[in-house]
Amino acid sequence: MKKTIVIFLVSFFVAAFANAQDNALGVRLTSGAEVSYQRSLNDINRLEFNLGWGWNTTSLTGFYQWVNPITEGFKWYIGPGAGLGLFNSSTIIGIGGTVGIEYNFAIPLQLSLDWRPMFNFGSSHDSNYGSANVGLGIRYKF
Repeated sequence: MKKTIVIFLVSFFVAAFANAQDNALGVRLTSGAEVSYQRSLNDINRLEFNLGWGWNTTSLTGFYQWVNPITEGFKWYIGPGAGLGLFNSSTIIGIGGTVGIEYNFAIPLQLSLDWRPMFNFGSSHDSNYGSANVGLGIRYKF
C-alpha cells in the first residue's frame, strides 16, 4: 500500500511539473514592495499585474510583455504598461513600459530583474525613470 501511495505521489508531481506553467505569483521588491501575478497567453506573450505599496504610494500596474528566450530557462522581456495609484491623497495615472531578464529554475521558481520607466499624470508626484523603479522579482510558477 505504501508503494502505491509513493508511486501515485511521484507520478502526480512529475505530471504537474511537466505541464506548462501558465501562472506565476510572488513579490517584486523595489523602493517598496509589490504582489506580482503573471499570466502566460502563449509561449511569447504574457500579462503581468502588480499591487504595490511604498513611499506614501499605493499602486496597481499592468503590463503586456513579449518574452524572448536567451538560453534554457533564461529569458528577457519587454512591453508597454499602465498604472493607477494614490500618492498621499492625489490620484496618479501613468503610462510606461518594462524591460527585464528572468531565470526559470527546474523547480517552479522564477527570479527576475527589471526596470519600469513610468510617466505619471494627475499629481505633483514625479514620473519615475530612475533606479527607484528597478525591481527584483521572486515568483512561484504554477
